[in-house]
Amino acid sequence: MRVSFTCTDKNHYIDKGVNKNMAIVIDGIIGAGKSTVGQFLSESLGVPLFEELKDDGKDSLAQRMLDLFYADQTRWSAIIQVMFLNDRFKDIKRIESEGNVAILDRSIYGDEIFAKTIHERGQMTKDEFHIYRDLLHNMLQHIKPPQVLVYIDVTVDTAMERINTRGRSTEGDLIPRDYMEDLRRNYELWFETFDLCPKVRIDLNDSALDEAGNVKASVKQLILNAVKAHI
Repeated sequence: MRVSFTCTDKNHYIDKGVNKNMAIVIDGIIGAGKSTVGQFLSESLGVPLFEELKDDGKDSLAQRMLDLFYADQTRWSAIIQVMFLNDRFKDIKRIESEGNVAILDRSIYGDEIFAKTIHERGQMTKDEFHIYRDLLHNMLQHIKPPQVLVYIDVTVDTAMERINTRGRSTEGDLIPRDYMEDLRRNYELWFETFDLCPKVRIDLNDSALDEAGNVKASVKQLILNAVKAHI
């Protein structure tokens, strides 16, 4: 079953999305390089970074739940999506209450991509997905869209290679390739329909890296200039 995205519908937001909350959102599939770009922008702009995983340690709650999810997606899909959705909602509320520019390494705006993918793969029931989307609807009514979206585009091959080398718990052994392919397809559909704010697409495949595996200075400058144009 294929469904459209809720998070890209302006009618769900305060004032139909006219006002923004000064968040710089970085999104892309697992292993795209969001944390790398987020840390660079945070240092360059002097603004705080809200990371997707609050604690990268192997014993963190988020990592334990991710390990369970990848081992048995049908069993754990609903609860882990609600967990991450709640964390991202709290980040948005904090940014809006403080009134400051902040960077989000993934966010509530793209969270639906994962739930949609899992649901289409038959690993989240219709009722579970309905509950998730109803919760998302309620949250969107209390927040504003971001200031700018930075979409990190990489191939599935690139993402899988980076996942296998970064050593974050056991995810490299557990994430199925076909899941990543479905996820990337839905990311592309999401990005195409996303018009809540200006959006920037960045190719961060191997051609964007130097011989040491770091993002080239020219690519960093490209990202920085693109973001600065909208904040």
